[in-house]
Amino acid sequence: MLNGGFENLPPNAWKPFGNGQRSCIGRPFAIQESLIAVTLILKHFNIEFVDPSYDLRVKQTLTIKPEGFKIRVRPRQRGKIPLGINTKQTENIPVHIPSVETNNIRPMSILFGSNSGSCESFAGALASEAPANGFNATISNLDSAIGSLPCDRPIIIVTSSYEGKPCDNAKQFVAYLETKPELRINYAVFGAGHHDWVNTYQKIPTYIDETLEKAGGTRIVERGVGDAGGDFFGAFEAWKENLFQVLRKTDGLQSVISQEKLSIEIVNSTRNLGQITDVGVVKENRLLVEASELGPGKRHIEIELPKGQTYRTGDYLAVLPTNPFEVVSRVLKQFNLSTDTQIKILSSTETFLPTGYPVNASEILSGYVELIQPISRKQLQTLAAVCKDEKEQAQLSSLAGNTYLTEILDKRLSILDILELYPSCDLSFSHYFRMLPSLRVRQYSISSSPLWNSEAVTLTIDVLDAPAKSGYGRYYGVASNYLANLQKTDRLSCSVRASNANFHLPADTKVPVVMFAAGTGISPFRGFIQERAAQLICGREVGPTILYFGCRSQKDFLYSDELEKWSKVGAVQVKHVFSRESNGDKKYVQNLVWEDRKDIIKLYSEGARFYTCGSATKLAGSMKNCFIKIIAEHKQCDEQKAT
Repeated sequence: MLNGGFENLPPNAWKPFGNGQRSCIGRPFAIQESLIAVTLILKHFNIEFVDPSYDLRVKQTLTIKPEGFKIRVRPRQRGKIPLGINTKQTENIPVHIPSVETNNIRPMSILFGSNSGSCESFAGALASEAPANGFNATISNLDSAIGSLPCDRPIIIVTSSYEGKPCDNAKQFVAYLETKPELRINYAVFGAGHHDWVNTYQKIPTYIDETLEKAGGTRIVERGVGDAGGDFFGAFEAWKENLFQVLRKTDGLQSVISQEKLSIEIVNSTRNLGQITDVGVVKENRLLVEASELGPGKRHIEIELPKGQTYRTGDYLAVLPTNPFEVVSRVLKQFNLSTDTQIKILSSTETFLPTGYPVNASEILSGYVELIQPISRKQLQTLAAVCKDEKEQAQLSSLAGNTYLTEILDKRLSILDILELYPSCDLSFSHYFRMLPSLRVRQYSISSSPLWNSEAVTLTIDVLDAPAKSGYGRYYGVASNYLANLQKTDRLSCSVRASNANFHLPADTKVPVVMFAAGTGISPFRGFIQERAAQLICGREVGPTILYFGCRSQKDFLYSDELEKWSKVGAVQVKHVFSRESNGDKKYVQNLVWEDRKDIIKLYSEGARFYTCGSATKLAGSMKNCFIKIIAEHKQCDEQKAT
């Protein structure tokens, strides 16, 4: 083969593996073997990039392979955390609900995108009322509907934006819409969000609504808008009522009254609710700051993650809490029930509660339903209708009108509050229970780094326990009080949730990082600093890491000892201010940033990454205004142009 022999061979005389007549018989076996190997790896392991920003670079020796590509693998665990549980109700006194007497029941598809559970709860509410309006509804998440959106039924979508991105179970659906499919469907969209996040408010619901129309879809009703910072549930109820009214009118159906399909029966037997999968274990729960007139108490909680769960610095921990004992006791007292009363829930429609067997009333009230969310306008009208006192009836009707925002939402009055304030409301426990939505998960920023402990996380929380804004009793934050009362070795339902892709440390450790936080907003940044400290200890080069931190006073200076220790090893430079020190010198984070504006501009020019964690209306808004001023001064332009 030397001296030109190889070169003189006919083209394609030698083709390793090859194809056609010269194909290697082992080639399909090798491909099948590779597919099986990859499948088994994905079945048994969770895989993540060591460097999430990795771009493919090819290296060729005897074979072609990716250069510098590294992954982490962890054993994959089966099962999901139940973030809601499905039910039914009964009591000897019947409660009437509307239904449609028709033999022409039509199908309906309800699709949701939900991370915290609110939109999934709304989807359940739509499904439970669908039979009463002539529809047999099915519920599923948006991702499950890719390529299978039916044209023979109304498709109702309830979803939110998650930091401007689709929810975890709607990402594939949104990506599918980006391919511009032709979808001649009848649809309606309800969007959930919070107006504080101006740049991303209703972004995904709006995109879905407009894209479906462009794809050939027919909008049944205008997109609904639910603002968690306003009349969230009232907006949904009004939209839902209008939706069913339009659908009934389209099909020529009339609503009539029939016997209730859900009731609660008091019994005297006991039975456990069953075990919850995927639970974490409390390893530490300590007080950081005592509650005072300056603000709520703050706690540090360490939680061992459910087996197989992993996290990145900056991620969230979703927690399924229970209602405060004080609130549950008020409900039991209102309906003359004891703490050991047993109830059996029966229902002819799908619901989120355990059905068909006796359960403890206080346990159901504690762990399955929301008790203190503000009452909606429609619920106020329901209570007014069962009010025996004409004066109280008129007052409730008035509260459902123009004074609703100031007298109900701002004061956060719940159904329970109204029942206590207006004793002539003759509402059965069954009817009350049917008005309650399912208990939602709450998300907290993780305040640790997996480089500290990959199998545990820490949370840094405010514990909301203060006089109620209504002026009656106290207001207890559901999740914060639940977490505050957990003891070492207690188990809790929890699950890691990924944060926005941009809210992580840069893969290049040399990139400067600047963080702005106030109070417990330091939570994710404690994890950032902890990670950079660990990287330094391992001998890696770490860029400047600066924390601007605002507290009310020296007593509120969270993790001051840790921050001092990390400062000494060069992991962070802390610049703190106090807003309520006794010397009267009030300063905020934005004041300090303005003083350091030349340093900020220099860091920006060096490619620094900037992060903010705190109230969207307070810290985030103030920081935005501060940066507008800095840009205007630096660019020598007016603030409008700088914006």
